[in-house]
Amino acid sequence: MNRRTVAGLCLIASPVLHVVSYFLWPAGSEGSAATQLATAAAHPGAMALASLVETTGWVLLLPALAVLWGEVRGRGRVLVGIGVWGAVLGILGFTVSGVLNLVTTDIAGTSNGLAVFEAMKHDGRIASAVVLPILIGLLSLVVLLAGAARAGLGGWWMPVSGFVAVVADQVLSESGNPLVLSVAFLPMAVPLAMIGTRLLSPPAATPVADVAVPAAA
Repeated sequence: MNRRTVAGLCLIASPVLHVVSYFLWPAGSEGSAATQLATAAAHPGAMALASLVETTGWVLLLPALAVLWGEVRGRGRVLVGIGVWGAVLGILGFTVSGVLNLVTTDIAGTSNGLAVFEAMKHDGRIASAVVLPILIGLLSLVVLLAGAARAGLGGWWMPVSGFVAVVADQVLSESGNPLVLSVAFLPMAVPLAMIGTRLLSPPAATPVADVAVPAAA
């Protein structure tokens, strides 16, 4: 299995896992601190599974981003490079978020769990390690889509579609409806999966110029 195949499969699997995670979060995982903690205490297994699936989905982007960075050398190279490194920062933010979800599950059953959880939510250092990197990462994926489109891996509608998904994610971030969240994420999922499909296809062969063969004497 070559690197293009691995990257293509990862680009397809990543958004699929992210959508699946929406349907794994138990009801009440969004809301007030008390609601989230009560949900974590009542459904620790579901919380851990949803967090693991979501985090895995984002981490799968790493090999795909590495391949894209190496594949695009002409038009779109600068945009792809910016998108790749910004997206890596976003993946780090999502990974930290996944760890914090597991920590939330662990403290849910303790006597001072609510106080600890509230302190975590209002800690500026945690916000800077999660919220800001995630937002930068999502916007960087839009830049990546623009670079991929310029490189001929898709149409110019892709970055527009990705930007729509980022806006919808911010507007609907507190929604607990998995169907609504899935529909909001599709404008990002579709172009990523399409790039993955393109990578699974054999690269176009470079035409060989005709060489004139001198006539025999």
